[in-house]
Amino acid sequence: MNNKNNGWVCKVLAGVIAGVLATGTVAAGRNAPDTLEQKSVLSALASHSALNAAAMAGERMVVAGVRGHILYSDDQGQHWQQANVPVTVSLTGLCFADSAHGWAVGHRGVILVTRDGGKNWTRQLDGVQAANAILHARQDPDQLDEARRLVAEGADKPFLAVHCISAEQALAVGAYGLAFSTRDAGRHWQPALSVLDGSESQHLNSVQQSNGRLYLAGEQGTLMSSGTDLNAVSRLQGPYDGSFFGLLASGDNSLLVFGLRGNLLRSVDQGSSWQTVKLATNKSLTAATELRNGSILLADESGQGWISRDDGRSFRAVSAEQRFPLIALLATPDGGSLAVGTNGITRFPPSALR
Repeated sequence: MNNKNNGWVCKVLAGVIAGVLATGTVAAGRNAPDTLEQKSVLSALASHSALNAAAMAGERMVVAGVRGHILYSDDQGQHWQQANVPVTVSLTGLCFADSAHGWAVGHRGVILVTRDGGKNWTRQLDGVQAANAILHARQDPDQLDEARRLVAEGADKPFLAVHCISAEQALAVGAYGLAFSTRDAGRHWQPALSVLDGSESQHLNSVQQSNGRLYLAGEQGTLMSSGTDLNAVSRLQGPYDGSFFGLLASGDNSLLVFGLRGNLLRSVDQGSSWQTVKLATNKSLTAATELRNGSILLADESGQGWISRDDGRSFRAVSAEQRFPLIALLATPDGGSLAVGTNGITRFPPSALR
């Protein structure tokens, strides 16, 4: 497998900072506890540690990050409780299909499931199982050596994002084109070979759904589209070949894809063509959300926010209550946004977004 670090390292800069090297592999300390078997430790400082993902489980807020930390709040983020999590790897992605059913993904090929809105989590897949599943699914002799290398390397490939299509169906994607899907609520996770092959082994950092189609973005300008059945994956052509960290599908059916050095592209024709949107920054863009009023909020690696009131055609700078590198944004019912990153949790209050 090629030693390609661009997309993965950039994802580190986008927020997976405090656990990538430590939890991606146990090779550095053979006698250390296995992070796949060690439960996440309750900590009063968990809400101030590096957090990488945020999602809504009905009206409940859920965030996730390093050392297997998952926290949830039932009072709009005023107070947080730590969830019961069976691993201590860094978690990088969250999604909920409804108020009860959701998934979290992270380093060492981990996929976790919850059926109670994020209070308790169970491991459904790890990197060893994933590598073996890919090996067993491969039929082409030319691809078997690559699959055998995955098995030999063990659980060292992270998932970076997960998207809930329904309570039964989800897609998880990550490093080197790693892609797995389930159609039975995670009882079985299968390699999504059409996505893996279509990615050409580029890291996949984000997946979003719009108008019944899935859109994926990753390193070296990787843009892909597929139906939710994942049977036919097509590459999309954009005007930028640097790494993308995220996608956003707006309520007005436009697509935004963003990444390194402030690069932001917009499409109004389901990814057939893209227009460059100019921002007054060269900082890497790391997170996005659509606010309750339809405005679009972006954040960059410095913690600066950028808001658009014209469906992503133009943006102006806005500020969070605290400034530190941000990784994920979550629209809140009051019209503002929760933001998580290297120092934990902050907010863009509605007054800052007017």
